[in-house]
Amino acid sequence: MSRTARRGLIAFSVTIIVALVILGVLDRVAARVVADQIATRAQTSQNLAERPTVSLGGFPFLTQVTAGKYRHVNIEIRGYERDGVRVDRLRAELAGVHLPLSDVLNKDVQRVPVDQVKAQVDLTFDDLNAYLATQDPPARVAPAGQGLEISGTVEVLGSQYPVSGVADIGVAADSVTFTPRDLTAGLGAVIPTQLLEPLRELLTVQVPVTGLPFNMGLRSVVVGADRLTFTAGGENVLLDADLAQTGVPAGSSGL
Repeated sequence: MSRTARRGLIAFSVTIIVALVILGVLDRVAARVVADQIATRAQTSQNLAERPTVSLGGFPFLTQVTAGKYRHVNIEIRGYERDGVRVDRLRAELAGVHLPLSDVLNKDVQRVPVDQVKAQVDLTFDDLNAYLATQDPPARVAPAGQGLEISGTVEVLGSQYPVSGVADIGVAADSVTFTPRDLTAGLGAVIPTQLLEPLRELLTVQVPVTGLPFNMGLRSVVVGADRLTFTAGGENVLLDADLAQTGVPAGSSGL
């Protein structure tokens, strides 16, 4: 190969490398810009007190920008509270996020349709017990192996009974219910057989988990060392600040 040809090949190779570097930089810059737009729209449409953390998956990213549809958008929300119940952390994965390039460039993102949302919702025992302490009668929950123990003091026929027992966990779209079974009495007390069912009913508590972002509903739960972790999901969600301001649900749960 002649010297001129080698120089030409080197120049071509350098050009390709520089072009790839520029494309890589543009790819990451575009990802940051889009993530910022989605974070802004998610915060306003879901009435969040704090700006959520947003990261985007999929490479190359510029092809998604051009198409205006993003395969995987991860959003983390901390300290969400509604109806006196605090959600410590919500980690959501949004699949099929529709955001035209023209809206991003003009910084005029008004509505963001989302095909599907899957999430993990964490409620710590500290936050759950803070809520349960305000109920009548007050109760307390704690992990018991793979299950849950519930305890409290309830009054039946003028007598106070400190009781505890393993609780069954019932999950609905917008609440979780703790139903005790196999109750035992504290302080050496003996529970009359005929009072077992009334005591179970009195110690059964329902915790509202309402208004989850992206109009999601709870689906299942796992007991951890310091928290309950729920799966949640929704479909055909619309991130629209105008709907949030008017009180109309911004999306449909699709449960």
